Amino acid sequence: MPAYVTDLYVASQTARELVVVDPSNKGFGISCMIAGLLFLVIGFGTLSYMRIALMRPVHFMLWLIPIVAGAPFVVIGLVSMVNTRIVLSADAGALSVQKTLLSMPVKTAEYPLEQVRLVKVGVGDVCRFLYVSLGDRPAKNLTGCTDRTGYSEVADAMNAFLNANRR
Repeated sequence: MPAYVTDLYVASQTARELVVVDPSNKGFGISCMIAGLLFLVIGFGTLSYMRIALMRPVHFMLWLIPIVAGAPFVVIGLVSMVNTRIVLSADAGALSVQKTLLSMPVKTAEYPLEQVRLVKVGVGDVCRFLYVSLGDRPAKNLTGCTDRTGYSEVADAMNAFLNANRR
């Protein structure tokens, strides 16, 4: 298990399969969602209590204030609650990446193991990310850019798995 629940870690490993998990930051996501929903509920509640109708453009703009204030918090909360699961399977001969939001698949990608050369840790301005170097295509990001730890250990484990299962 990782040191912190938000660290990238190897969830399970056998000779023929490696599973890596990039967990969501649930605490931050839930707090952003609560803040955004509070903006929306308090704003709409206040406007309803003041009985401001949508008759004039100024009134319409007043009804947009809670949406403009609360929606960014809700979106940030949803984005920070995305889980990434990376599976390297020698039996299937593929590296698959599945991103889920609230246990529903959002995005999936699959790369044949023959094309995967190396898994590397990329460094942004203030963050790190995992990306895969492919044989005949440009490199692809596997995870988002975060300030979490565990990227080097996971990349080393994935590269060791790839080297052990080369044909």
